[in-house]
Amino acid sequence: MRPQRIFETPAPIFQLAKYSRRAASLAIFLRAALRHPANQRKRRLSFERANAWIDDELPFEKWMHPRKTPQDDHCIRFPEDRPIDRDGHSQPMRVAVVCHLYYDDLAEEIGTRLAVIPTKFDLLVSTDTAEKKSRIEAALSSSTASNVVVREFPNVGRDIAPKLMAFNDKLNQYDVVLFIHGKKSVFSSTLTDWRQYIFDALIGTRDRTQSILSSFQDIPELGMIAPEHFGPVKGVGWRDNLKIADGLCTKLLGDKYAFNYLDFPSGSMFWCRPAALKPLLNLDLSLKEFPAEQGQIDGTLAHAIERFFFASCELAGLRWLKTTADETKILPVEIIDVGSSTEVRQVLAREGGRVLAPR
Repeated sequence: MRPQRIFETPAPIFQLAKYSRRAASLAIFLRAALRHPANQRKRRLSFERANAWIDDELPFEKWMHPRKTPQDDHCIRFPEDRPIDRDGHSQPMRVAVVCHLYYDDLAEEIGTRLAVIPTKFDLLVSTDTAEKKSRIEAALSSSTASNVVVREFPNVGRDIAPKLMAFNDKLNQYDVVLFIHGKKSVFSSTLTDWRQYIFDALIGTRDRTQSILSSFQDIPELGMIAPEHFGPVKGVGWRDNLKIADGLCTKLLGDKYAFNYLDFPSGSMFWCRPAALKPLLNLDLSLKEFPAEQGQIDGTLAHAIERFFFASCELAGLRWLKTTADETKILPVEIIDVGSSTEVRQVLAREGGRVLAPR
């Protein structure tokens, strides 16, 4: 399949933004000088006020590199009828599932889905009220998990805040963690199958789940596996999150890195090594930084952080991959069938597939 370049912005647009910014800054300086020829303080204030407006309108110019080559957008597909062949030693891994359940009526569905995990695992669940906590504990009482821990967490930051904060005291106890949540996307009927699509990709069958775990066992540099973008989620980009993401770039990237292009686990569910989230966890975000829940569809700190998961993985010195189980439900990309850990490693070593580049 021919990859669809959904995230790539042509280099001329960046150049136009850069030169337009310089020209606008010069025009502002001349305007301030002519308007207040004898008052240095007023000239400076006028100049700074107008330049601040430009910075608000073009905050991301300093974080984005123009792409000089087309994005190498691809995802892998594991065999349907068997786990992948191994090229490493079978070593037990400590596995956990971290799940945020605002919609506690999905607890039984989650428990059924997790039954395909072919190894021992702990189930760590967060929810926002004591009543939901009791119902979830009852629904998961017959779970295949070795241990089930349910914690209350405020209804703030959607699934992102609890993902980073609810169990951050436990994450380092595990080698690999599956992050999922009870996604419903009630604001759009076209996204009703999104949760099922993600679950199919990450824990659809026992063999597929074993293939994912085997990939982590055999490939130390593999830090994250996430689903390919769900087809109806069109125009995945920065959208209304630019200004918030600008602040995150300042903290995470500094003057060392910039974005080549944008890619991330849309839906914010994925398998990963805890180390892949260290750069985000090291931000030490507090609940006060997340806005109150008002049914926002986009433009919050949680939505901005979602776009940094692959970047965090790369900043930790690890690599990431996208996967799919059903090519009819994804955006058009190159699908690479893999049957062994060696083939997964070869895909991981391909050029492209890095969202960050050194400055």
